[in-house]
This record gives sequence, C-alpha cells and structure tokens, in this order.
Amino acid sequence: MRQTHPHGVSNPTPNRRRSAPAAALAGLLLAAPAVALPPPPPPAGQDVPPRVLRQVPPPPPSAPAPPPVYVPAPPPVYAPPTPPDPSPPPPLPVAMRVIYAPFYAAGLILRYGVYYVIVAPLEVLGRTLNYGVKGGVDPDPNAAH
Repeated sequence: MRQTHPHGVSNPTPNRRRSAPAAALAGLLLAAPAVALPPPPPPAGQDVPPRVLRQVPPPPPSAPAPPPVYVPAPPPVYAPPTPPDPSPPPPLPVAMRVIYAPFYAAGLILRYGVYYVIVAPLEVLGRTLNYGVKGGVDPDPNAAH
C-alpha cells in the first residue's frame, strides 16, 4: 500500500509509528521462551548434581556520608610588576653584525625596491589615467608662462 502526503506527494516508506511497536512486541515474544527454559539434562550415565542456592549476606550497614564542606579558594597572589629597565640593550658583537648584514640589506632591497620599482609606478600610472597628464589641476591664470 502506497501512502500519499497531504499535498499530493507520494511517500514510499510505510508508517513507522505502527511498525516499530509491532517489531518490538514480536522480538519480546520470540526471546521470552529462550530465556525461561531450564538447563538441558546431563548426558546419559551421569548423575544430576543437586542445585545449591547460595545465600548472599546483606552488606553491613554504613554510616551516611557527611555533607560536603565548601571551602573557598584562597585569593590569587600577584607579584608586584618589576620596573622597566631604563638602560638600552648592549650592541651586538661584531661577528653577529657581519652575519646579520646581508639579511638586513636584502630586507631593505625587498621592502623599498619592490615599492619603488613596482608599486610607485603603478600608482603614478593610476593617477595619470584618472586625472590626465596635467594632474587635474587647472593652470594658474596669474602665472607667467
């Protein structure tokens, strides 16, 4: 049986509200006899051992646990800040300056070289395209040519 949605859309899945309880009930009915069966008889020629039920003593009575005690945490202890050191750091040794110099020069070349070789010409070109060669400023009529 195919069910239809209220808006006319067909629903190929059956109503799960009816099938889920029926499946659970069938599972319980099939599992109940397997759990309630007595153990199988012993093989022929062996005596049946008597069943001994062991009595488990009840646990000894215990005193109720004391209620938890709230102990507030101590306030945090902060050390006073150290005053800043007014003296400048010592200069680098000569060997470190010799090792550092090529990297410093490469950084300067990258920083300013990229700007003046690539960025600045593009900015000038952009201004020229926007404002024209004269830069968008009218000539001063009082200036002598």
